Amino acid sequence: MKKFVVQYFLEKGLAVERTVEAETREHVAAMALSENIVQFEDVFGELNMFNKTDIKLVKIKNYTEPVTTSRRGG
Repeated sequence: MKKFVVQYFLEKGLAVERTVEAETREHVAAMALSENIVQFEDVFGELNMFNKTDIKLVKIKNYTEPVTTSRRGG
């Protein structure tokens, strides 16, 4: 399965995103449309939920692995 990032834009300047696994982008879109309550876990480990009517925009992007770099002191 591929990984996708779903971004939910709630209001100006406030967006949350989560990573999901699905076969295609269309499967992710169908899942996002079927949800009434959207939940996500933030960086503090807290589970947050909001109503679908609060969402202004949803974007679905392909997942890319985070890039890690190493620094060498000199």
